[in-house]
Amino acid sequence: MRYPTSFSRLLPTLGLTLLLLPGCYSRSDMKGEDATTEKPTAEMPDAVRPTEAPGVEAPEEASDVVSSVAVQPLQAVNVFLEVSGSMEGFMPKTGASGENTRFQQHVAQLLSEINRTPASRKKAFFRIKEKPYADTYQGISGTVRSGIQQPAKSTDLPAVLDTLMTRYYQPGTVSVLISDFIYSPKNAGAIPYIKTDITDALQRNGAQPDLAVSVYGYTSDFRGTYYPALKAAGKKTNCCDTEIPYYIWVLGPAAAVRQFDAALLEQQPAKQAHFGVMYPRPAYSLLSKYQNKGSWYYGDAGASKRSADAYRVVAVSEASAQQPVEFVVGLNLGQLPGQYRDVAYLMQNLTLQGVDTDAKLLDVQAASAQTKASSGPESKFTHFAKIRLTKAPKAARPLVLRLQDQRPAWVAQWTTRNDGTPAAKTFALSSLLDGLEPQAAGEKRPVFELPLTVQPAE
Repeated sequence: MRYPTSFSRLLPTLGLTLLLLPGCYSRSDMKGEDATTEKPTAEMPDAVRPTEAPGVEAPEEASDVVSSVAVQPLQAVNVFLEVSGSMEGFMPKTGASGENTRFQQHVAQLLSEINRTPASRKKAFFRIKEKPYADTYQGISGTVRSGIQQPAKSTDLPAVLDTLMTRYYQPGTVSVLISDFIYSPKNAGAIPYIKTDITDALQRNGAQPDLAVSVYGYTSDFRGTYYPALKAAGKKTNCCDTEIPYYIWVLGPAAAVRQFDAALLEQQPAKQAHFGVMYPRPAYSLLSKYQNKGSWYYGDAGASKRSADAYRVVAVSEASAQQPVEFVVGLNLGQLPGQYRDVAYLMQNLTLQGVDTDAKLLDVQAASAQTKASSGPESKFTHFAKIRLTKAPKAARPLVLRLQDQRPAWVAQWTTRNDGTPAAKTFALSSLLDGLEPQAAGEKRPVFELPLTVQPAE
């Protein structure tokens, strides 16, 4: 494509809420004593909250913003396929050998799934040249399989994005844009303004407070003329000995984008980056019998009297450098995109914040075959965060596990400022995605925040 898009979203800062949810674990359980000889457990009334300290704000329940009510089908999915000359190599005309590219296999299958999915009431398909032209599923699928018959010379991406926002942005509706997203302005002097052009294109129809964009990146073999973004770099024919990137952007209201992603794109391996999409707070719980160390027990109200699947309070009997306390928090990240489930991403961006405690996040692990097959509560979780402290708290103190929403490393790896030589990189990709970043002065809204409490044992 010729210019990628960007949008400015003002994402308010998500605070921290300290929830002391009822739990169910006793000292006797911790010490391995028989349940019939259970000792009294110190309880904390449900309404009691630890005193908030400077630096830890009470979070809104906004992490649970997403309703758990049965999901209704999307109103519409509009699919846009770019058919400019730079896309011909992904969709070469069928030769005598009948060979095709991975792009053709992947996109043909995706189009079929979109056409058949019950996740949307209506589906519409368009070819993008200098602007979108209405087509049919059969027509678009045929183009992908058999090649572009009359390719456009160039596609003005900001103009396309402007059109999508003006004509197709509706509640419960997503626009799916398939392109190489090559930013190639007629005037090279416009290149420093890529971010601004994308942002402006997405906001020209008026700011949309719930606008979200998910970006999925793929690579494919490429058989055709390779067009670099900068005309001065020339062009190469009979390309390529290397793979070339292409992308699927999903644009629309945040809830609709999240729903479409989960239904149709999460099952396919891809690079991912998400902008403005909000997710429900993951289920999480302390796990007292999974890789725990030291003298502690569940301090949740009623922990010894009833069953619960979420413990949030750690009652520490004693802790020192010689005898540290370690506990594991199970996380169910199954409803999040693959980007946020990746252990490398979690290790870099999952943080632990607290006040007046030396608690530190030690490690993050994904569920193993052993934990999945376990009869214990760890079988319910997809990931595990291990925390250590060496000083017993003097009073109830808040902890918050927060996943920061940071741009994934692959974006920089796939970005180039000179695409004269074909490579698995895209000209100015980082600048394109800069246009999708929120423009708020503060930090971006975290993906999630999970409140915990540490307190002295009674």
